[in-house]
Amino acid sequence: MFSRIFANRRLFMLLLSVILLTVTVGMTRGERTSLTWPEAVVKNSIAWLNGFFASPAYAVSNWFEEWGEVGNLRAENRKLEKQADGYLQLKSQVATLKRENQQLKSIVGYTDKYKTNCIAAQTVARNPDRWNDRVVIDQGTQDGVKKNMPVITHEGLIGRVKDATAHMADVQLLTDTGSGPGIAAHVKAGDKEVFGLIEGYDTKHERLLLKKIPPKAKLKKGQLVVTSRLSDIYSGDLLIGTVDQVTTGEFGVDQMAYVKPAASFERLNYVLVVRDPAKLKLKEHRQELDSREEGNGGE
Repeated sequence: MFSRIFANRRLFMLLLSVILLTVTVGMTRGERTSLTWPEAVVKNSIAWLNGFFASPAYAVSNWFEEWGEVGNLRAENRKLEKQADGYLQLKSQVATLKRENQQLKSIVGYTDKYKTNCIAAQTVARNPDRWNDRVVIDQGTQDGVKKNMPVITHEGLIGRVKDATAHMADVQLLTDTGSGPGIAAHVKAGDKEVFGLIEGYDTKHERLLLKKIPPKAKLKKGQLVVTSRLSDIYSGDLLIGTVDQVTTGEFGVDQMAYVKPAASFERLNYVLVVRDPAKLKLKEHRQELDSREEGNGGE
């Protein structure tokens, strides 16, 4: 009988399993203070396997979570950077508008105070190669702008109209060191007025050059320099600047003064073109005389 049972392997394994199960049930019945060695082996094996596979799984899981958080942080940083750029741009625009608004208020206040007949214009171009020479304004002959008209800001004189078209004009600045007519000027020396000519600009010292000052004239630093009403181009009493330093003239027979410009030439957003009726009539008068001389010469 036993030989038949052992001959049938499947039946033998089944009987052995039943016997082991019965023994195991018997051993685990009731309350126990400790585990049996098979249970301990199984549990320890399972725990070791869990630990072996759990660490890499947790590492991979944490890596994906951290990478997702990094992506979210990057997206949030980009959003904050855009908001910061927009804020800085808006802040810059607000500062520019405030500055332009202040300039406009100053120009309006200047015209109200001095009752000057002016044409308000905005600077639309400035060539970097000739930064100290020219600016272009958005008013031209159709707006009443004519060649040689003085151009000022609320701070003082900055130059004259060099050329004009229908809708725009080129303004030659006082800082232009090239060729140009001198400006007849007066120095307010107390109750007296000392005559001189603005001719040239010292780029090193950033000062205008007032030449042909009488040798006996006593000038002091801080005295006002204004245009002379006898000038062919400029209206009288337009502020040019203040005396900064007085030296001997080129030929030693007169004096020369360094004049600190009253107006700033850096930010010329808005300017005023002075429309002086007297100077316009003087120009028409001279044109009429020139035409008569040409007519007499032709006869």
